[in-house]
Amino acid sequence: MTYSHDAFARGDTLYASEINIGKLSLYDIKDRRNPKLMASQTTSRAFTHNAWPSTNGKYVFTTDERPGGYVDAYDISNLNNIKLLDKFRPYEREKDGVYPHNTHYINGFIVTSWYTDGLRVVDAHRPENLIEVAFYDTWEDPTRCNNGFYGCWGAFPFTGSDIIYGSDINNGLYIVKIDYKRACYLEGKVQDISGQAISNVKIEILSDQINKETSNPAGEYKTGQATNGVFKVRFLHPDYATKEVSVELKNGEITVLNVALTKKRPYDVTFNIVDKQNKPIVANLYLNNPTSSYNLTSLDSGPLVETLLAAPYELTVAAWGYDGFYDPLFNIGDALPNTINASLGASYADNFETALGWMVTSTAGMTGKWLRDIPKLVRYGDIISNAGSDSDDVGHKAFVTGNNGIQGAACDDVDNGVTQLTSPEMNLSNYSKPALNYDVWFFNAGGSSPLNDTLYIKLNNGINEVVVDKIFGKTNGWNKVRNIDVKSFVEPSANMKLIVEASDQNGNTGHIVEAGFDNFFVSELPSSIEDQDINLKGFTLTPNPASEIIVIDLIDKKNVKDIKYHIFNTFGKECASGHINFYRSQFEIGSLPSGMYVFSVDGYKSVRFIKI
Repeated sequence: MTYSHDAFARGDTLYASEINIGKLSLYDIKDRRNPKLMASQTTSRAFTHNAWPSTNGKYVFTTDERPGGYVDAYDISNLNNIKLLDKFRPYEREKDGVYPHNTHYINGFIVTSWYTDGLRVVDAHRPENLIEVAFYDTWEDPTRCNNGFYGCWGAFPFTGSDIIYGSDINNGLYIVKIDYKRACYLEGKVQDISGQAISNVKIEILSDQINKETSNPAGEYKTGQATNGVFKVRFLHPDYATKEVSVELKNGEITVLNVALTKKRPYDVTFNIVDKQNKPIVANLYLNNPTSSYNLTSLDSGPLVETLLAAPYELTVAAWGYDGFYDPLFNIGDALPNTINASLGASYADNFETALGWMVTSTAGMTGKWLRDIPKLVRYGDIISNAGSDSDDVGHKAFVTGNNGIQGAACDDVDNGVTQLTSPEMNLSNYSKPALNYDVWFFNAGGSSPLNDTLYIKLNNGINEVVVDKIFGKTNGWNKVRNIDVKSFVEPSANMKLIVEASDQNGNTGHIVEAGFDNFFVSELPSSIEDQDINLKGFTLTPNPASEIIVIDLIDKKNVKDIKYHIFNTFGKECASGHINFYRSQFEIGSLPSGMYVFSVDGYKSVRFIKI
């Protein structure tokens, strides 16, 4: 006998979920002592956990208890030809690896429990077009990855009302009232202007509900959403001009939308990339739009000519040792110049849209290594831990530590090691007063011990390696660091490298560590910062109010030498003192009683802060 992990019987038919062989099997059980196999079907992820038939017995819905698994819809009206009609998983969680557990059919809807997610209700009146119409999130645990066998594992809809009972392994019982409304269906066909079907067209209803569909080889598509009204529908394909069409969607109704797309024409495009002496240089060219992208390399022998499809593109030109070029809307098409002339000045700058040779070295086996990517938002409870976008420089990419999106703060943060990001070599010996500039993101929270993790920015001149910046705690977004005076830390040379180091070497303490680095450039230090009288300078204290930790940040970004600090209460009594040897330092204030204090630094203005 084959092991059945879950079985459902109605009348003389048994629907067996044979998980180990990944099959739904239907048995004739008229003779209870001698079940007879009528048909079997391998489900989409070959790990069939449960099955539930429609009321009329024409359809059956299955779950595969795998990360990223689906609820499948099958037509079983002909057991000799079982057909997969559609499959559903939450669009916003499909890269997250959540598991579906059990699904139930009730009055044309399927109600499914999803581990580390919650309850999801899908309109299955048209099982060939499954559309989510309701969702309730039961999962709240920032210390775990948002996958695995935790959270909601039961959703019981057979209450005789619009109430569903949700059973969450970690968070208990949920009683949820559901609006069982019908979906709005959008279906049709995509062709070119000659009537030829176009496959792999991306179809998206531009609304707040995440949705997407792709046309099949016959050009047909089926999609929809829960919300009615007038919406634009976008059709995307790399070989065709993007098209948007307005439609009115109504709950419980099918809106048919057939469209014809126009094929893009190819054009020869000239890229003339030179330095300030008008000499051609080798540079990275990155052109992208929602449907396509090109990575090209210019020539040091003259202009580069490439045949590209007509469309508007975002264009980035970058070369190490130069300041770069950016055009947010470079149009290629008929009656257009189709030429880019870019003159790059000597400098060091990188917004990380292209790969300019930064290297990543990390402890073997650790998680959360540096990578260049479009940052994906992650939350630690209600707080953003991993940036949801790059800094406000041009482009969209940055270096981030781990980037698994909404899998959870604890899933791909820096753990059990050190990850270093190292720049290509820089010649800073010909700068008068070189200064470092960059945008940085840092998040440190959680755990069973006091927070002690730091993001270090280092410089190596080929002989010495020094720390030029330290980031503690939380930056609360992208923090702009400007005008770090290189000479105050190390002698500039022709062999300089910048190192950005994130670490969590005691990973078992549960600390969440996330970092980001973007918008790097070298400039000449403004004389106004270099020449100001130190007595006019100040500093910031963050957070303020504070409870356990407070961070001091002196305005001038120099290598501070043994400056004394004092903490006074409102009666003028000194409560703490010590020495500062770096422009940014962190202090523990947890032992101070609650109240108002004054932080004083010799030669600087004083700052008041509140201890809570």
